[in-house]
Amino acid sequence: MEPIRISSPADAISYMGHSLGYWPQESLVCVAIDGASLGPTLRVNLPGTTDIVETYTERVAQSIGIDHDATAVIMALFTRQPWGTGHAKPFAAMVRGLRRQFSAAGLLVHHLWIVGPESFAPYDGANPAFCGKETPLAALESSTVNAELVYQGSVIEQNDALAIPELFADVDHDAVESAVRDMSTNPVQSLHAAYRLWMDLIDHGTEPTHEQLAAVLAGLQHAGFRDHILADMPGINEPMAVTLFGATDEAPRWERIDSSEKLLRQLLTVAAPAHAAAPLTMLGHICWWKGRGTAAANYLHVALTFDPDYHLARLLDQLLGAGVVSGWSQHKDTAYRDHR
Repeated sequence: MEPIRISSPADAISYMGHSLGYWPQESLVCVAIDGASLGPTLRVNLPGTTDIVETYTERVAQSIGIDHDATAVIMALFTRQPWGTGHAKPFAAMVRGLRRQFSAAGLLVHHLWIVGPESFAPYDGANPAFCGKETPLAALESSTVNAELVYQGSVIEQNDALAIPELFADVDHDAVESAVRDMSTNPVQSLHAAYRLWMDLIDHGTEPTHEQLAAVLAGLQHAGFRDHILADMPGINEPMAVTLFGATDEAPRWERIDSSEKLLRQLLTVAAPAHAAAPLTMLGHICWWKGRGTAAANYLHVALTFDPDYHLARLLDQLLGAGVVSGWSQHKDTAYRDHR
């Protein structure tokens, strides 16, 4: 792949959308600069109140600073808040805090833009009290970077809320319950067989039968089996706790995680409400690994709707609420890249 050369604001903003894979809403997006190269892309929700500005800016600067090669950063605020003629610049206190934090970390802020529903502009215009001259968003479509990435097959989705498959499309409650009962009579042997089945489906890309989906779904009703599967997904030999938090130096095998995601989405089509929390939570966990917080929250919300006491879903929901980001998504060498 040819290196990406950003030569205009439209190029930079287009790159942010392609790097994330979706068009962010009410978000701060930062791209680290490693010398002359682009580093990791970070997206976080814009703060809802000024009370948390200091801790918010510290967390953002720390996340970018994890890339020790970074020398600078470019940023954009994606917001529907008014900022055109006659309006003061939104998030001014946050921006001042970010500049201060990045400066303390030895990082230059090369550029900062504000992006609205119909146009974008430099955050700092000729008059410091207002944003700069607006450019229609249509200019992004003709940018060089956008054209190159679209040619390579990249697509910017409207948002990162992955569509949840049609639930209960082909439910066979009796088949799953039967598999659950069989496992209870000989759990060690049955769970071992379910594990071998999972691995075979993931490693060989075999299209699962209805019975195989029921057997795997029954196995996932066991928390230990579920966690074992989650820890094995990345295909790296690290302790379970480190892997589940995406905190390894070694990059996961993302293609293997993608295969697991596909299978989990197939499980949802045969899962009755009583069995749906496990695959929904695991899909949320995968989205969290990938840095797709909104999609993760959507899966966890549905999981907790079916089972409000599902412990792993509640734990992950609390992590998301606290703004915790997986370690893999914070490093350029380990972060997920959608190669579709």
